[in-house]
Amino acid sequence: MANERTPKKPVTTTGDAASGGDSGSTLLPMLIGGLILIVIGAIVVMVFV
Repeated sequence: MANERTPKKPVTTTGDAASGGDSGSTLLPMLIGGLILIVIGAIVVMVFV
């Protein structure tokens, strides 16, 4: 309420900036980590079945 004279600027955020900037460097390690966890989970299931 104190700054009613200043115009409000719209906040425009792209998906790339909202996800931390450089999405290319974060997606590949997450993909590799997920695939490793899937393989480990499949091995555990095969051991008990």
